[in-house]
Amino acid sequence: MISKKAIALCATVGVALTGFAIATPANAEPVSNSYVAVGSDTLEDVVSTLANGSALSGSPLRSTAAGGTTIGSFDATGTAYITTKPNGVRFGRPNGSGDGRTALLRSIDGAAYTSGTVGAPAAVVITGQVDIARSSGSGTVDTAGSLIQVPFGRDAIAYAYDSGSTATGIDTISTATMTSLYTCSVTTLGGVTVTPVIPQAGSGTRKDFMSKIGVTDATLGSCVTVGQEHDASALGINTVMPMSVSRWVAMNTGASFPKLKATTVLGSLVAGTTPVTGTGTAMLPNQTYYNDSLWGRDTYLVVQYARVDPTNASYDAKLAALLDPTKATSLTNSQTTPTKTGALKKKFGILAPSTTTAVRISK
Repeated sequence: MISKKAIALCATVGVALTGFAIATPANAEPVSNSYVAVGSDTLEDVVSTLANGSALSGSPLRSTAAGGTTIGSFDATGTAYITTKPNGVRFGRPNGSGDGRTALLRSIDGAAYTSGTVGAPAAVVITGQVDIARSSGSGTVDTAGSLIQVPFGRDAIAYAYDSGSTATGIDTISTATMTSLYTCSVTTLGGVTVTPVIPQAGSGTRKDFMSKIGVTDATLGSCVTVGQEHDASALGINTVMPMSVSRWVAMNTGASFPKLKATTVLGSLVAGTTPVTGTGTAMLPNQTYYNDSLWGRDTYLVVQYARVDPTNASYDAKLAALLDPTKATSLTNSQTTPTKTGALKKKFGILAPSTTTAVRISK
């Protein structure tokens, strides 16, 4: 754990509130004139919308650094290369939570960075090019770690499948059965072959899902195929894939681009509890499902510890304020009154995290 001062991220500079019209996540990715966020696919749309500005929650909201400088949030997928800052180097796009944290570490320590994105270059020095890593799960806790993860919001994991599937019980798969499917010790349900899909290496959802079902890279079965996390646009019949509930909500309400088919549905991993309530634009995350000790999860924004520690010479008051949950329009605010960014995050299926305590990590 960190000091009370750092937990509070007690910056002296506030976060500006600027009103903007409804904005969808940007396809074009201009360089940032302040801070750059990369990493998790789960959080890419909600963080991009906070950075770009939106009135989706009923009141114009935007998270900016003090002085009105804007944040650049880069998607996990897209072109193989990105350039994040003026006159900066072109480097491989970080795809997923782990890849984002690695890019942040290389931005700090000056060692060469290699992205997991296909077609990206190897060994590029990216010093100072990344400031924030989006992370859908916890990094490696280390009280002396050079990074710190600040709780962003609460999410949960369920799974997606096609409503035309014929496998018996595919709509209510237990944790134990999911383990069997992903180790390939069971390959059918009711005599019908089921194909399990796992997100790409470096994905936080992949790491969380495998941990929750007790599967490792060594025990992951050969029947499992790999796909981009949260992209159910080509999900076949009798196929299952982990799905962030927050991403599902956002894709159904119109807050995010819908990477799914009209026949894609969400299955529950918590007996007797549905991951969401309502349908279409009225869909909401189910707090009971999010509270589940196994399938609920906190998500984080990760930064260099020294930059948010008021006792350190590298302390950056603007960055600290941007991550201070007490600030009305900070990235980490979870209050849902119309003038606070927590209201906008809820439109993306993100609820208040289970804790506001920031924790140091090593990677």
